[in-house]
Amino acid sequence: MPHLIEYDIDTNDPSFLYLNLHDNEEIKVVVRHHWAGFLGTLVIVLAMALFPLVIIFAVNLLLSGDLQSVRSLLIVAFSGYYLFLLTFLFGAWINYYYDILFITNERVLNVSQEGLLARKVSELSLRQVQNVTAQVTGFLQTLFNFGHLIIETAGEGTTDDPTRSGLQGYFTIHDLPEPNRLARVILELHRSGNANP
Repeated sequence: MPHLIEYDIDTNDPSFLYLNLHDNEEIKVVVRHHWAGFLGTLVIVLAMALFPLVIIFAVNLLLSGDLQSVRSLLIVAFSGYYLFLLTFLFGAWINYYYDILFITNERVLNVSQEGLLARKVSELSLRQVQNVTAQVTGFLQTLFNFGHLIIETAGEGTTDDPTRSGLQGYFTIHDLPEPNRLARVILELHRSGNANP
């Protein structure tokens, strides 16, 4: 698995073509979401994977230990259930893994994977940045040093996660590693960009 934050980036790499970088625009930082942000989904899937064991135990009690009569039905039902569960986990993994934040010398680009075949790229000019807040709340975020990055803008707001709301006029990105460092990097690039218009 690649590092969560990368600083030495080859801007000419063909894998960055979809970003449509401007002339003389350089990627300064590439950030992937922190793995601990995926733990909630993983725990839910693991709990759902244990559910059939409870069903087998209950059916075994109801049929007084004679599972042979419904064995074929249980195999087909649980096979379909686990196939659905694996498909759900794969989709959640794709959404997590391909969500990437790019910080360039001109913009903040947030690539949000939305399903297998959909991707949304939100961009924010560093000139529009008014304030950057790093938000680390709770035990897990403090322990693993990840959190939310909230960029106050002069324009319209957005969020990278449709299940969690963003604030109007704020560019909100969830589950990033070392949010305090990223906030400093964005503010430094903002200041250096405004000093050299």
